[in-house]
Formats: sequence, C-alpha cells, structure tokens
Amino acid sequence: MKIKNINLVNFRNMARLDWTPDLRLNVIIGDNAQGKTSILESIYLAVYLKSFRSARNENLIQYNKRTAVININLRSFDIDRIIKVIIRKERKEVHLNDKKPDSYQDFFSGLSPVLFSPEELQLIGGAPGGRRTFLDRAVFQGNRSFIQASIEYARHLRQRNKLLKEGRTSDEIYPWTLGLIRTGIIIRAERIHYLERLNPFFMEVFRLVTDNRESAEIEYPFKDRNIIFLENESFKEFERSREREIIWKQTLVGPHRDDPVFMINGKPLRQYASQGQQRSFILAFKIAQIIELEQRTGEIPVLLLDDLTSELDQKRQKFFLDFIQQRSGQVFITTTDVDPLIRRGLTEGSFYAIEGGVMRSVAN
Repeated sequence: MKIKNINLVNFRNMARLDWTPDLRLNVIIGDNAQGKTSILESIYLAVYLKSFRSARNENLIQYNKRTAVININLRSFDIDRIIKVIIRKERKEVHLNDKKPDSYQDFFSGLSPVLFSPEELQLIGGAPGGRRTFLDRAVFQGNRSFIQASIEYARHLRQRNKLLKEGRTSDEIYPWTLGLIRTGIIIRAERIHYLERLNPFFMEVFRLVTDNRESAEIEYPFKDRNIIFLENESFKEFERSREREIIWKQTLVGPHRDDPVFMINGKPLRQYASQGQQRSFILAFKIAQIIELEQRTGEIPVLLLDDLTSELDQKRQKFFLDFIQQRSGQVFITTTDVDPLIRRGLTEGSFYAIEGGVMRSVAN
C-alpha cells in the first residue's frame, strides 16, 4: 500500500494542504498542537472512516468553517483508489473513485494502515473495550467476512437494546438475538483465527525486544473457533443472562463484551505490567501485525507512527527503526525532536516541519 497524495481542506487547524509524500519514509517534525498528528489522523480517517483520537465531527472541522474535506490518493493491491471524505457536523460522506461505494464491505476491502500512537497505551491497560478495539483494528485488515459481520452485528445490537429498553416480549426480541448469534460467532471465530496466526510472531518478537528475559501472549475467552461450538456457547450465554438483561435493559453477552487477555510473564498486563512492559507489548504487537499482514496478503502496509520518540525509550526506538528500515513499505513518523531518530540511524527519506498547520520540506 502506498499513499500517493494527500489533499486537506479545513481539516483541524489546516486550511489547506496538498502534499505528495515520499513513497518510503516521511518524518514530520513540530511542536505539540501544530498539526503533525492531524496528518496521520487524516490518512487513518479516510481509510477507517473514524478517527483514532475519538473526536466528534465538529472537532475535525477548522474553526468557523462548515465542512472539512479529505482527499487521499492511494494504491493498494495494484489498484488505484481515490478516497474523498466530506465531514460535516451532522455526518461524514464518503466517495470512492468519485462515487459513493456500493457497500462498506467493498470500501473496507483494501489494506489499511497500521497505527502506533500514544492513545493505544491507554487502550491496552484500561477497560475491556479498549483491548477489543486494539485487537479488532488488526483483525479488520482486509478481512471481508469480519467487516461484514461487524456491520451486521452492530445493527442487530442496536435494535435488540432498543427492544430491551422498551420492555418488549421475548418473542419480539428473539429474532434479533438470533441475528447477534449468527454474526457474533463469525466475529469470535475471526478473532480466534487471527490470534492463532499472530501469536507465534508476537511471542518471538516480544522475546527479542526484551532480550529473552520476558514472555508475552494474547488469550481470547474462547479457544475453539469451531462454528457449532461457538453457536452452542452463545445460546448458553443468552440463556444465562436473560434475567439480568431484563433488569439492566441491555445486551450483556456477546463479542462486544468479550475481554481479550494480554499476558506478560503469565500475568494479565492490565494488573501487573509496568509502563515499559506495556510499551514493549505494543511494539512487539505492531511488528508481529506487520509480519502477519505481509505473509498473508503479500503486500506491505503503510505505517503511521505518532510521537515515536516520546513513547519509546532509546532501546525500543532503535529496535523499531531497524525493523522499519529493513522493509520497503511507506512510513509516516511524527516527532517533536528529530535528533534522537537521526542518532539511531534514521537518515534516509524526506523530512518536513509543520507549524500552525503549514508544512514545509526541510533538510535532514
């Protein structure tokens, strides 16, 4: 995957940006709140249709403007794509190659960027929803069945919760329960299958990051991805939770409530891991994700690395940079201070400075 051109209008603090990035390495340097993360956010938003910063639409639009526009020209799986996202306070409107996509499944079928950001430290060590999001961002990559099941599951979940809140009868709720089970077992099976592929890479990389002193693994609440097994377990879950759901008036079981367990040295990360161990975990996960994607799809994903120098210590920075420079994929790095990256061998590529939403090329 390669980003060929980025054109932004009234996005965040940028009135206009028309940029043809380096097809290999792009380093964006600037103080906080100048717009460097917004450039990465625009790429992410154009592909995922949502921000990794959990922003409301109005926060994505420059002050006193009514709309923001993101145009991304990219090439994925030897196919050129032009993605246009028009952001209004009320909604987002997306165009693929100058027309509205026939379905979100088709829109999301291409390879998506791999993100490394400070927000992800909060995801893995916080509530279960954060760990699900962290995992699903990886499972999502080019997985049409997971994408379609997730869209349908969300629709069934909204309707079932609405009926529960209205106090509807079991007979009225049951069809939506069946819909959740049908789509939910696909989500769970794809999550389990992904971890079966990822864990060997992840465990090996984590050992390398920690000089063979520590171990890590990701466990899912269900180990067997057999569809019949998952279906039976789902029916049992709903049966056990029936009375509680009537009381709480919401759906209390299903893949939207599952909590993947991130383990370090045989103990849950969220309870026992230090900040350094959490950073090693994310670093190893991202590298393993890239390796798995390359092997499964034959294509190298774009990397979005936000504020790399502040989130990784010297040793982890060097490990990641060595990995990046051994590969031919396109990389976007933001930093407040480029000197540590240069000292660790990052000299090739294109360097840019950004201030007040205005970006310019600088010598490395």
